[in-house]
Amino acid sequence: MAVVGDERVDCDGCGRTVSLEELTTVTMPDDQQVVCCPDCTPHARAAARKGRSLAQRRDACDGCTGTFLVAELEDVRLDDGTVLTCCPSCAAEAPTTPDDDTASPDADGLADAETVTDSKPADEPQYRCTQCHEQVSEEPFCVTTIDDRTERLCPDCKANAEDRGIVAAVEMRKTRAREILGVEPDVTDDELRDVYHEQVKRAHPDRKSGSKSAFQLVIDAYERLRDDE
Repeated sequence: MAVVGDERVDCDGCGRTVSLEELTTVTMPDDQQVVCCPDCTPHARAAARKGRSLAQRRDACDGCTGTFLVAELEDVRLDDGTVLTCCPSCAAEAPTTPDDDTASPDADGLADAETVTDSKPADEPQYRCTQCHEQVSEEPFCVTTIDDRTERLCPDCKANAEDRGIVAAVEMRKTRAREILGVEPDVTDDELRDVYHEQVKRAHPDRKSGSKSAFQLVIDAYERLRDDE
């Protein structure tokens, strides 16, 4: 927030300089406070509400099938390459591939489980579709059904669920979120936050380079990647 003189500051959303009394402070899900002009305030509040909702989202453990906060779950890669989403207890008991810092990540299965590359390495991570239970190398779609169940589906099962009309929402995949923000799988929290603030200002509807759809897309991508924090 840059002070441009007595009683005038820059809006953290669109960057316009407005009088102090026109600004509203909004607390985001990561506890960071932003100051917004009247045009940006509704967008910031909507993003904050959505972020808090995502933080409370719950999903099932692939091990014990219990329901936990998404932030408590972690991806575990088994010896056969299957990637499961487990609670802390099940993750501690899961038979995973040994960690060897001196070996190649591709050779010993230590590559980021969310990474999908064009080269398709032989030992790429495998996911299990919760519908057909088949192993797939492509990141599954996180689907919320009309009866409020969360499923991780392969493309075929997702398409089938949509045809049956039982899909309420489909969460953005992490590969797509990274593509939108232009970050790598190993991006740090601070780097992600910096990129987000830069991109969200550029995509703001009040700027020539932005639009409502682009603005919301950037917010959705950031919130998707923040699920791992």
